[in-house]
Amino acid sequence: MAINAAIVGLGWWGKHLMRQMAGSDVLRFAAAVGSRDAHRAAADAYGVPFTTDFESVLNDDGIQMVVLTTPHALHAQQVMKAAARGKHIFCEKPLALTVDDAIKCAAACEKAGVRLGLGHERRFETAMVEIRGLIKRGELGTVLHAEGSFSHDKLANVPTENWRFTGTDLAPLPMTATGVHLTDLMLDMLGDVSEVYAASPRREDGAVSKALSLHLRFSSGVTGYVSSILETPFYMRFAVFGTAGWAEVRNLAHPDAGGSSITTIRTTNGTEKTIVHDWNDSVRANLESFCRAVADDAPYQISIDQMIRNVAVTAAAAESLRSARPIQL
Repeated sequence: MAINAAIVGLGWWGKHLMRQMAGSDVLRFAAAVGSRDAHRAAADAYGVPFTTDFESVLNDDGIQMVVLTTPHALHAQQVMKAAARGKHIFCEKPLALTVDDAIKCAAACEKAGVRLGLGHERRFETAMVEIRGLIKRGELGTVLHAEGSFSHDKLANVPTENWRFTGTDLAPLPMTATGVHLTDLMLDMLGDVSEVYAASPRREDGAVSKALSLHLRFSSGVTGYVSSILETPFYMRFAVFGTAGWAEVRNLAHPDAGGSSITTIRTTNGTEKTIVHDWNDSVRANLESFCRAVADDAPYQISIDQMIRNVAVTAAAAESLRSARPIQL
């Protein structure tokens, strides 16, 4: 039986989730919450009852889950409020803008006995599952370094009054937009981060930077590099380097547009293999995986500790930008 959920937030990504989840046999949107009446059309397009009253869905015993696609500055407050009403929560990234708030979110869900899921769909891409398997099976030998780039120009002309610019002193804009997806992948594949050093190109106009370079050191000693640029044409790459070989993924389209990906694997004996992966709906795969974890009281792929630690990495990136030095975690 499908879980009855309310989707909260009907902007670009909220509409995308409604479109991708249409026809799912494990989740049914029974309500849609917009911030203004103009959002009603998005709900009407899928035959979902619409309201601007978040409290009404929290008070509805027929709603078992809320899916938050709201501005990130609202996430922590909304997660804690939904948990207190006994709703399971699937929250788009980032979970929170501070570690303290992330911990409070986790504690609220634990106290209420509800589950918390997070919108890190890149973990569920076929190519990323392949890379994770290579690492786990030891086919790349001892992993030494990983690199990830996720850049696009979808936000190049977004005005500074937009909600995405809220809290950039706590969490750099390129991190909340795309960088957190890459650090989530690395936390999953390489373990915990122990050091963060961030840098952004200087802007003479003093505007918030839309580009970020992030150097990471992991507790295991492995190093990592992440780059996010929000005013350049689409570019997605993820690579892992080990003593027995390397593997690289190139995505050919943004996750909201479909498109295949290519994995290249090269070993120290000179063997090279290329795998073309058809597009899979990783957004739907993530949400359905969470719904099944809720229904079966089973583990969910993204652990609470990883959720909190990714917020810690994001916060450390902001601190590193302010201080121009590496930050120990």
